[in-house]
Amino acid sequence: MKRPLALIAVAALAGAVVLTGCTTNPSSQPSSTDGVQLVTPGTLTVCTHLPFEPMESRDASGTVVGFDFDLMGLVATHLGLTVTAVEVDPAQMTSGAAMIAMKCDISAEGMTITDARAQAVNFSVPYFGVTQTLAVPASSTVTSLADLKGKNLGVEAASTGEDYATTNQDKYGYQQVSFDDAATLLNSLLTGRSDAVLFDAGYVSTFVNQNQGVKIATQIVTGEVYGFATARNASGGALIQIVDQVLQTANTDGTYLSIYKKWIDPNATSASLPTS
Repeated sequence: MKRPLALIAVAALAGAVVLTGCTTNPSSQPSSTDGVQLVTPGTLTVCTHLPFEPMESRDASGTVVGFDFDLMGLVATHLGLTVTAVEVDPAQMTSGAAMIAMKCDISAEGMTITDARAQAVNFSVPYFGVTQTLAVPASSTVTSLADLKGKNLGVEAASTGEDYATTNQDKYGYQQVSFDDAATLLNSLLTGRSDAVLFDAGYVSTFVNQNQGVKIATQIVTGEVYGFATARNASGGALIQIVDQVLQTANTDGTYLSIYKKWIDPNATSASLPTS
């Protein structure tokens, strides 16, 4: 089933996303829409973890906004639903536990697609490419991982940045320090807990633009791409098929570029789904 996706859906999304608590009613039966067993009738319930700008964060009114949630808004519009955001621990999303427990229908948290995670969840087609970015205090002379021997490198726990740092720790001789969330990780540069941090480019760039005390040392191309994730069951599979259709339509009709310019680069003249 195909339905046209107008650019007005992006603007309409702003008032459609509300952060709620992680509650479900186990005695209630989820409703079905286009083969998708919804946690809450009339609503696309989206698990996420905040903040992770520009992919997802709260605005001044408490509404969850961002690149991911504009795309989720397109999916909801296609299905005739509204969007509700539920904040959960990232491990519950990457393991699929949040969806299996019916805390949400789908996860949107800037989740890198990996072979290991794909054993636990259904991934959409890639919707965003990302590089690992090394950030340092503005006064630092560090320009690469090779300059970190004997220094502290901060990473987010259970992230692909942590995986990369662990793989290269013996090679470069730094001390690795893990933090529970991205905000605490980046702030460790300001407090002196980390001499450098390694994390996804989009969030790091936003943080650097907002804080004169830090800068980007280098970017490391790892070929990572983000995907939305559902449970590995019939309902999750049906929802992922719809998400893929919506993403492909947005990619060809200019909606993806509009959202990219809104959240990532206002001067972009082209943007499209990653090819791998």
